[in-house]
This record gives sequence, structure tokens and C-alpha cells, in this order.
Amino acid sequence: MVASQQRLTRGLLLLALVARVFVGLLAARGVFLLGEGRMQAALAGSIMEGRGFSMPREMLYPDIPPERSNPLLERTFEFYREVDGFYGVLRPERPTTFLVPGYPVFLCGVYAVFGVGSHLAVRLVQLLLGMVTVSLGLALARRFLSGRRYALAGLFIALDPFELYYEAIPATQALFSLLFIGGMLLSLRLISRPGWKGGLAAGLVWAAAFYVRPAALPVFLWTVPVVLVAGRLSGRSIAGSAVALGVFFAAMVPWMVRNHRVSGRAILLPTQGGVQLWEAAGRPLTDHFQDETRGARTLYGPTRRYWMDRVDSRRLAEFPEFTEESEWYRDSVLYSRMTRFIARNPLYYLHTMLLRFAEFFKPFPLNVFSPVYVLAGLLGFFWVTVFAGAGSILAALRRGPGGFYLATSVWGYALMHLITISGTPHRVAIDFPLMVLATMGLAHAWRRLRAGRPGP
Repeated sequence: MVASQQRLTRGLLLLALVARVFVGLLAARGVFLLGEGRMQAALAGSIMEGRGFSMPREMLYPDIPPERSNPLLERTFEFYREVDGFYGVLRPERPTTFLVPGYPVFLCGVYAVFGVGSHLAVRLVQLLLGMVTVSLGLALARRFLSGRRYALAGLFIALDPFELYYEAIPATQALFSLLFIGGMLLSLRLISRPGWKGGLAAGLVWAAAFYVRPAALPVFLWTVPVVLVAGRLSGRSIAGSAVALGVFFAAMVPWMVRNHRVSGRAILLPTQGGVQLWEAAGRPLTDHFQDETRGARTLYGPTRRYWMDRVDSRRLAEFPEFTEESEWYRDSVLYSRMTRFIARNPLYYLHTMLLRFAEFFKPFPLNVFSPVYVLAGLLGFFWVTVFAGAGSILAALRRGPGGFYLATSVWGYALMHLITISGTPHRVAIDFPLMVLATMGLAHAWRRLRAGRPGP
């Protein structure tokens, strides 16, 4: 049994390697666009040029080929220039706390070897790291699945089209997926075998994940009570939890000290909460929604038409007229306005949350993409949407503390993004755990079908 599983794992890794070689060849031919990776690359360039963690002003004046220009892009950068800030908040040529520095530092490492601006090198390094991510995903699957169920989940883990896509573009998702799955595995080990060494490893990896995407923070914090309860408050569970917390927050000290030095505030979380709420709930009701992408118009258009004259205090949804205000002040103003707007329009906010639920779990994009992309999304993720809920219940109730942690962490992560802002890029990190959970649900449904006993 062990030997056959090892052969299966090697076969799945070979399949994952072939897929990544193919995607790497496509990336070398320029198939995948740079997208928002341009901003991360600009931050990395500033660091390497000795200007610190700040955005260069020339980024406000992008050199966009005519064939790629569109009204939305032109209006967006016109808006950025009017308020002198990316997303209306991030001020150019000033120290920023809008983003965390983990991914730009990773880019600096690649640039130090291959040269500044070597986007192809970044793509290829990420595809290589994707093999590690797949290995971790398979290790996660083996904790809960075996035999044909492991083979099925492993197949989709090796060929997950969303993971492959984000490994092929300079964006945070690929590096975050690696650290997130690694953090989950170490947390599961800490739950089953508590101790200070496990706590040390988990704390370090989750801290690295936070520096890439702060969405790691609540999942890490959730590890602590699960470890304590699973260990029945034993000395080893207390030691493991305490060390994990201590290491994690010790790793946050340099970031907070730096932020206090540049802003006067010991900021931990990025200054983008207000922008996220505005993008999700405010923007669809403002003139900024004009000329939006097809996907946004499809998703939010009917909502905008229905709620435009029904919401209370719509002026709070408008973007403030900023001039010289600091980044952190802008974020606080936006956050205050949007929370007041949401409090006065709870039904509207609930409506947008349901829309974001659809956006978060959709298996294909709403914008214009190649039919190949759409087909890949349907084949790679639609079944997960159908079976992951049932699998999560089974894992939480029948697979001990580890299963409970896996299910609750995944859905807690999803809920966090539904409350704030969402979309496929934010979901990619939990694709592999969702595939494991969906396989549990699918296997249970198949057993019931073969037994001729539909129902729970």
C-alpha cells in the first residue's frame, strides 16, 4: 500500500512538472500578461535602487500600447493622478504601508540573480516553486485521503488551472499558496503532536506568509485555540502555542517599528481596508463604475440599477476629494465613511456579500477570456464548488481535530474575504484544501449512490 502510494505520488509530481514546463513555454512566448505584478515589480525596483519601500511616481503615467488601452484603464489612472495616489490612497515617492513587503523582497532576490525587471525569470522561478506547492498539497491530501480518493484529489492538485495561471504571472498568489499550505501542514502537525519545536516552525512559516499576504493572520491565530483544545491544555500544547505566537509576533516587530518611524503609528495591517470596502460596496454606486470591465458590469450592473435610488446616505459611498493627505489618514477616512454607509444600508451590503460569494467561488471569469480558460476553470473547479460544503461537514465532524481545523480554517478564510472583498485571486490559496474537502464529499456521495440510499 505504501509503495503504491509512493508510485502514485511520483506520477502526480511528474504530471505537475510536465504541466509547468508547458506553462513556462507559454510564459516565454508572452501569453500571460503582467497585470498588477507591475506594481510589485516597481516596489522591488525602488528597494534595489535604494529608495526604500515606496512607489515611483512614473507608475502614475504607464506606457500602455494603444491596442491594450481602454476607457476603464484611462479613467483609472486619470483618477489616480487627480488624487495623487494609487487606488486613491498609496502616495507615490513616499514610504508606504499599503502593501506588505514580502513579495517585493522575493522579487529583489530574483532580480539580484537575473537582473532588475526580469519578469520571465520571476515566472519560471514561481513555476519551479509550484512543484514544492504541489508536493505540500499532496502531503495535505495524504493526511485525509488514500487510494482512489487520493489519486483524484492529487490529479486536480497537480493540474489546478488557477494555481498554474498565478504561478505564471508576477503576483503574490503563487508564493502565498506555497507558504499558506506549508503553514497549514505545520499547524496540523502541531495539533496532532504539540511541542515547542512544532510551534517554532509554524510561527516562522505563518509569519513569512503574512509578509506576502496578511490574510494569513486570522488562519494562524485560529491554530492556537485548536491546538490548546485538542491537547486538552497540556504542557506541550501550551508550550507549542506560546512559542508559535511569540515567534510570529516577534517577526512582526521590524515591520511595525519601520511603520512607526515613517507614519508615527505602529501599523501592523496594511492601510487598504477602506479601499477594499469602497471597491466592494461604494464604487458600484458611483461614477467610477462607468466603463467598468465586462465582468464587473455583469456582476454589479443589476445591483447598481436596483439600489441606486434606494440606499441611504449615498454621498458616503463617493470617494473623498483627497489632495495632500497621508496614506494612513486617507485609509482611516475611507474606512470611517464606508462603515457608516454599510451600517445605514445593511440589506445592500448583504446583497453585495452574496454577489461576492458568487465571485469568490465562480469556476470561470466573467470577463472576455479564451474558451480554453473557461473550460479549464469548469473542469478544474466546478466540481469543488458542488462537493466542498458536504466534505467540510464530514471533515469537521468525523476526522478529529485535524479535520475540524482544515474545514474551519478554509471557510473562515473564505468568510473573511466575503466580508471585505473577494474574487478568484484571493481564493487560490485555499484551492488545494478545498479539493481535499470536495473529494471527501464526492466519495461520500458516491458511496451513498452505490448503496442506493440517497440522503445524509
